[in-house]
Amino acid sequence: MKNPKRRSSDDTTEKLIDIESKERLSSQSIGAMSDQPGLLKEYLESSIYNTFSELIFRLTHEIYTEDKAESLWNDIAAHREGLKGKLGRDVGILVAALDYLSNISGDILNPKIIDDSRIEAVADRATRDSLTGLYLRGVFDFSLDRLIRQHISSNRFLCLALVDIDDFKSVNDTYGHQTGDKVLRDIGGLLLKNTRKDDFTARYGGEELAIIFPHTSFDDAFALAERLREDIRQYFSTDGPPVTVSMGVSCIGQPTVTNMRELVRSADRALYKAKASGKNRVEGSA
Repeated sequence: MKNPKRRSSDDTTEKLIDIESKERLSSQSIGAMSDQPGLLKEYLESSIYNTFSELIFRLTHEIYTEDKAESLWNDIAAHREGLKGKLGRDVGILVAALDYLSNISGDILNPKIIDDSRIEAVADRATRDSLTGLYLRGVFDFSLDRLIRQHISSNRFLCLALVDIDDFKSVNDTYGHQTGDKVLRDIGGLLLKNTRKDDFTARYGGEELAIIFPHTSFDDAFALAERLREDIRQYFSTDGPPVTVSMGVSCIGQPTVTNMRELVRSADRALYKAKASGKNRVEGSA
């Protein structure tokens, strides 16, 4: 489907702007839209790009093409109505989505309902790395692409920091893999504790982590990265092996950085410079 530009504001569109301003749609806001056909229609017509795929991703944390997501949305809506008839109550769009994608395979005569108490745990396992508690790489890629599009369209700053644990192989070789796992777990906890509410932390791969800084200038992102680097250094100076990290920071809006691939590449070059300059430092590509 086409993705028309946002239209002039009215009461309904103001609600949509409020929903999208929270950056990551919640299941509650999607549930509200699913119960209000007019609001859902306005969202689909006013979103600057992917619509059904965004709704499905926020409900299930599975990535689909827009056409596939639209088909799934219609199937889930029908499944929700079917469950409502069988159970005599509305299970909501989130339970219907998880139940449909988890348990239905062309036959919905005897669906198994995912209990409400399991939803949060299911979503957590689907999106977060079990060791560090940080978001998984697939969630990071999807979210970074979406945030970049949002920030470029509204001419706002967005920065990325790539984080690499210095000499991590030596930590494993010297202290054992259990200690290496603890180092990763502790650093993940430090990032979750010491980043801001809107920052997005992920395990990028192996001992490499990533932090997205929305609405943040290069100078501010560099200062935040430097503070996190020092937090980690101080923590491991008193608890566990002496561990440090190196970071590379880059921002959207630079002459050669206009999309996700260029942003990651630029941050990676800055990280390489930090490693080559002695480690335990932050370098930037401004």
